[in-house]
Amino acid sequence: MANPAQFKHLDPSNMFGSLGAIPDQVEAAWQAIADRTFPASLRDCKHLIVAGMGGSAIGTHLIQSVFRDRLSLPVTIVSDYRLPAWVDRETLILLSSYSGGTEEVMSVAEYGQAHDLPMMALTTGGDLAAFAERHKVPAVLFKSEHNPCGQPRIGLGYAVTYQLGIFRQLGFIDLTNEEMGAALSLLRSVNAIYADLSVPNPSLDLAYRARLRAPLIIASEHLTGNAHILANQWNENAKNMAAWFAIPELNHHLLEGLTGPAAVRNRLLAVLLHSNLYDERNQKRYDITRQVLDEQKIASISINPHGKTPLEQAFDTLLLGAYASFYQAVLNKINPSPIPWVDYFKRLMSA
Repeated sequence: MANPAQFKHLDPSNMFGSLGAIPDQVEAAWQAIADRTFPASLRDCKHLIVAGMGGSAIGTHLIQSVFRDRLSLPVTIVSDYRLPAWVDRETLILLSSYSGGTEEVMSVAEYGQAHDLPMMALTTGGDLAAFAERHKVPAVLFKSEHNPCGQPRIGLGYAVTYQLGIFRQLGFIDLTNEEMGAALSLLRSVNAIYADLSVPNPSLDLAYRARLRAPLIIASEHLTGNAHILANQWNENAKNMAAWFAIPELNHHLLEGLTGPAAVRNRLLAVLLHSNLYDERNQKRYDITRQVLDEQKIASISINPHGKTPLEQAFDTLLLGAYASFYQAVLNKINPSPIPWVDYFKRLMSA
């Protein structure tokens, strides 16, 4: 395994530096959003839609899971061109695009403007920033100085924290500075571990265990969003197939699906995101699920996140997964930053 000084030829965009700066992203975003105010009318909505794709929706996936028992209203992610039929003027639409140029998000923005729907925007600039200025849509514009590689999917700290701050400022989540401070402190302490190749490193261990395999990432409750995020990270950073499932749902179908084909089963790695905060019945399901996987001769590994609260454990898992997907790319001698097939697809779409 290369050491950080040897990453340069495999990581010319410095994704490793962006990973190490994720705690700084969190701190900068929280400080920037803490004193923001928004029109009082936005607080009166009955439903929140977040329109975003990929890295721009990552924060919402995490928030939906971590705060599922604390959110004061339903939150729906729309990763498409159109809004559901039930959307009305009591629905707030948060337009989330890191680059500001995501075509699906801009389609939703135009629809929302045409139908006089309440909206706000979260972006670094681009077409979305111009749209917000033109139509007087409240917007949170941020700089990404703590993301040197420039990839939106590595702006994890910004994506999660700005949305958390917006949700709090609008009264949708009761989240204290003390809670965020504790989560940030934990994030900084584990960052020192995941970035250090000279000590036992769970993120590096996961990368080694997953090499030449397709991870099946399994989670429950407050870590379900993390499973989705980790699968995305593995696909984009490691250029390696990964998928995610949730317990208890998977216990009702996936265990049968793992019967075949044998060539696929032999290349799987079940990654179980366990937690001592899960419901007792779900904790039992993890033990039994791993037993069944062993009997099916499917390789597996359990990840037990640090932290005393759902938010702390989610932040820890977020960072561990980001580093692990980076290390997987390095092990495979792949530059993790470019996404050539996605870019190729976009070129075809624009033709």
